[in-house]
Amino acid sequence: MRQRLMAAVMVVLTAIYAWGLGWIAVGFARAGGLVGWGLALGVAILLALTVWVTWREVLFGMAAARLGRAYAPARDGAGEEEPLAPRQEFERAREDLEHGSADDWRAWYRVGLAYDALRDRRHARASIRRAIDLERAAR
Repeated sequence: MRQRLMAAVMVVLTAIYAWGLGWIAVGFARAGGLVGWGLALGVAILLALTVWVTWREVLFGMAAARLGRAYAPARDGAGEEEPLAPRQEFERAREDLEHGSADDWRAWYRVGLAYDALRDRRHARASIRRAIDLERAAR
């Protein structure tokens, strides 16, 4: 719940920022002249990029949360096993991925979680994006 609240706060702050950028662009356009219109165009482009990036991140977060709710890690059948260290979990997830489950979104999601536990956010996001793409293709 805390993550959703923070995401909502960030979207509201981005909306306020976009509103301010819009007013700045209007002010530059009202000033007229070549420089005013050029600055207004630059600010409008910045505004469009802000909205696009925010929208893309919100969609990514919603899709990742949907996969998180659907994800159920495979159990070995021996009951509850002790959690592995992040490096060991990553190695096990990577081995599972390399040995035949490359088209399974759950395997990519698990690798993404393992990367995240190792604090490698760039690879974690790439793995989660791959999982989202595979899950969409499977629908």
